[in-house]
Amino acid sequence: MNRQRLSLQGGSMNTWSRRALLAAGFSLTVTSAAFAALSDVDPGPYTFATGGYPMWYKDSLDQSLELCQSRATSTRAPGAPGAPAYMCTLLPEPGIYDDALPLVFPDNWPPEMFWFLAETSIPQVGNSGYELEVYVAGIEAAFAAENPVDGDQQSFARIRIRASVPRTGTYTITHPYGVETVNVTTAGRRAINITRDIGIGAPGNFQGALGGAIGPWLKGVGGPYTEANPDTGTTETYIGDPNITEAVTGSPFNTNFVRIEGPAGAIQTNTFTVSGKVLDPRAQTPVTLERATYSRNGSGTRVEVFAKAPSEASLCMRNGLALIGTPPSPCQFTLTSDNNGLFFSQQFNQSVPPEVVVVTASNAVGGTQPTALSSKLSDVVKVSTARYDWANKRLLIEASSSDEVAVPDLLAQGYGRLSKSGTLQSITVNDLAQPPATVTVKSARGGSDVEPVIVVGNAPVEAANQPPLAQADVGSTSVGVPITLNLLLNDSDPDGNVPLTISDLTQPGTGLGGVVMNGTTSVTYTPPTGATQPLVANFSYRAVDAKGLKSEPATVTINVAPNQAPTANPETVATLGVPLTINVLANDTDPEGNVPLSVTNITQPAAGRGTVSTDGTTVTYTPPATVTTAFTTTFTYQARDSLGGLSTPGTVTVNVSPRPAAETFAVTAATVTARSNNRYNWDISGTSSVTTGNTVTVRVTTTTGVQTLGTATVALTGRWRLAVSNSTTIIPTAAPTATITTSQGTTRTVNVVVQ
Repeated sequence: MNRQRLSLQGGSMNTWSRRALLAAGFSLTVTSAAFAALSDVDPGPYTFATGGYPMWYKDSLDQSLELCQSRATSTRAPGAPGAPAYMCTLLPEPGIYDDALPLVFPDNWPPEMFWFLAETSIPQVGNSGYELEVYVAGIEAAFAAENPVDGDQQSFARIRIRASVPRTGTYTITHPYGVETVNVTTAGRRAINITRDIGIGAPGNFQGALGGAIGPWLKGVGGPYTEANPDTGTTETYIGDPNITEAVTGSPFNTNFVRIEGPAGAIQTNTFTVSGKVLDPRAQTPVTLERATYSRNGSGTRVEVFAKAPSEASLCMRNGLALIGTPPSPCQFTLTSDNNGLFFSQQFNQSVPPEVVVVTASNAVGGTQPTALSSKLSDVVKVSTARYDWANKRLLIEASSSDEVAVPDLLAQGYGRLSKSGTLQSITVNDLAQPPATVTVKSARGGSDVEPVIVVGNAPVEAANQPPLAQADVGSTSVGVPITLNLLLNDSDPDGNVPLTISDLTQPGTGLGGVVMNGTTSVTYTPPTGATQPLVANFSYRAVDAKGLKSEPATVTINVAPNQAPTANPETVATLGVPLTINVLANDTDPEGNVPLSVTNITQPAAGRGTVSTDGTTVTYTPPATVTTAFTTTFTYQARDSLGGLSTPGTVTVNVSPRPAAETFAVTAATVTARSNNRYNWDISGTSSVTTGNTVTVRVTTTTGVQTLGTATVALTGRWRLAVSNSTTIIPTAAPTATITTSQGTTRTVNVVVQ
């Protein structure tokens, strides 16, 4: 049979979820019919006799197989040196399971075992690249973290198919428990790679494997086989011999073979290796190993073992895992019974204590199977002193181990390692606020002891908690402007029970605004809007200390000033008979910063002197259609702040001149210079004959479309220039252009020189 650990054929079996694991190069369709595979599982209780697993699984034909843990070997296919031909699948694991010794939980137990296992393969012919590497059908016992640990036990039903195919396409795999249709998109080794593990659930839940495809059991046609268990002398029955290949029966579909058909042809095998031990109907002898300890000093070693079993049972023990004598026996010493189910054994004068003892329980009268349990020996820890003194708030722990020869380290749980002085070890814990109820001391040799703490002296009487002191607070703001106050900043607690928090916050009177919590230490007060007179708002709160005690109420007073009007400043502008947009708010202000400001209540110029309009932000002056002589006109507006406050009217003076007969306009230079780090310098300049109220707007072509570069004013000299340096947002195209428009309506488009 395949002696390699199954888990190593595709990673640890304990990492699979309840699903099929498929290679990336194919898709899978399962086309087998439904069938009642397994019908039942041992309901428990589960004992160490079977490693904490169910004793048996039963198929739909009422055949029960037990967890195969016998070291019986085949009389049909003798094994090689170092590789016995076991009838059970027992895979050695260095440091964990030695198959040369009896199998005992938890000290000599393999990471995986089986209730049932059937395997086969089909080697390739020549270099065809067409083979079945392995087919596996089994009910497996494993551990969640791989190595044997009580509480990690799991079981699952596994179907695994690994095949290499030389050609892509659709393949059909017929096997004893179903039919798989696989679409292979990448040929080669393990092009078909299916692992389907059903039943892995929470440790200790073994029902899930019943939902797998396994069952009824496959059986070797030469079986059943009987072999003698070398550890117990019992004759055992098996449904197959995993050391020989043979035809099988038992497939629910009468497909007692594995066949692969597809573009590469067909390959088939009718032989398998099968492992499965028929259930021994006798129950295991109940036994509990309650204590296995040792002590030693200069006079020798003493081993003590305590166990519990039915009163009619016989218990014996041995030092170490190996059987004793010839013929091999599990018994080296007999445990004495008190005839009430309690058993005890002790040995003296051993120079070195054994690492492991094995207790075997049998009951010839009750007709049960022998049960073997193992345990590592531990020392006996005794806490001689566990005392807390209120006077110095000091805890003293003194303890000793029963091993007085190789004195092991002792650790006080939660406090640290004890200091050694001969066989007595101690630790002193200073500044401990109060005594613990008990202390636990653990030994490096496995022993432990829990001792109640003796308390010396009286606990100090704590003074009654005093309420915190909340002080009055004062704040000031103006209408519509919220203010945040840290009310606890000037508060205190006489006992130092901090941090303080705010509680019982009240609201100001009607029409005086509102207050809300801002976290646990501050509040935000929002005054009303539109008040034209000063007002005072009051509210209260209590401070709460860390123990929940509240202060007396403290009053918070907020002085609220009325909203102050913004200031609209006068302006003077000029135009050459063309409409002019004026940013009248540019030089206006609000004393409280209640912005943005807006334009309202504009008046019109004198009749025949043009008109004005506003969008709320700017004012546009439009002169008469015909201006033949220069004149000056005025209009007014008011600035309004964000709270509705109005300024006194601001006056705008407009100097209007006749429009020039024609504008003479030129672009004398247009360049863009590339700098490091994707920066650009733009420089565009020219001249205009219109020097009063004339502005120039420049738009350029960029990698994101046409963008406005900026606006320049024509100087009294007639020259204008727009320069933008280190721009990272206005990136020129490969052949950029610039379109320049004056406020007189003149437009020029020129090429921009890239430097």
